[in-house]
Amino acid sequence: MDIYLLQIVGNWLSMLAVSFISLLGFTVQDKNVITSKNTSYTKATTIVSSVIPYQTEYIYNYNIPSNSDPVVIAEGTVGLSYTYANGNTKMIVEPTNKIVEIGVAQSSTYTGRLTGYGPDCAGCSGTGNLACKLPDGNKYSLVNNGATYKDDQYGEVRILAADTTIFPCGSIIMVDNGKIDPFMGIVLDTGFSVKNATLNGAIWLDLAYVTENDPTIGESSSQNTKYTVQRLGW
Repeated sequence: MDIYLLQIVGNWLSMLAVSFISLLGFTVQDKNVITSKNTSYTKATTIVSSVIPYQTEYIYNYNIPSNSDPVVIAEGTVGLSYTYANGNTKMIVEPTNKIVEIGVAQSSTYTGRLTGYGPDCAGCSGTGNLACKLPDGNKYSLVNNGATYKDDQYGEVRILAADTTIFPCGSIIMVDNGKIDPFMGIVLDTGFSVKNATLNGAIWLDLAYVTENDPTIGESSSQNTKYTVQRLGW
């Protein structure tokens, strides 16, 4: 390999630091130009290397309320090109766009009642099978799978029962009842009581536990719980 190509590779490695700087919130505004000279006795080629800044691409999601924080789907990476002394330019590495998802749905914040329940509650089947289907079409069980769910976007979240005409299956809600630390919940269940509350003009969500005998179930009870929707449905 010609020595000037080796020099270019070395320059490219050094410019990777630009990508790390951009991850910290700085934007590459101008091209960084590096001039390298071939030291070969048989060639005397001067080349100019240019760092190509990446662009930011925005995706607007109508299932995410506008009060939610933007979500970075993919980080951008800078590109690199070099120009020979004769004016010919060659792209070594193409830049890739940074992709950011922004919610544009109407902001949804509610105040209402929060309680807790288990699969062994009065009137429950005891099997723990939840009303909502997962994206793959399967059902989720409190008995077999527990009272938390691992969401692809929000990670480990608590399971909630709600009126699915207001909060569709898969909705992600920030719950703050003023008694325990705020947490993220996902709507995977429903019930007569929470639906009936809506008919009476109230909001009522039920926090799932693996059993009604859980000693912490009382901590969820509150008549003045704040609900902030982060995602509507799957």
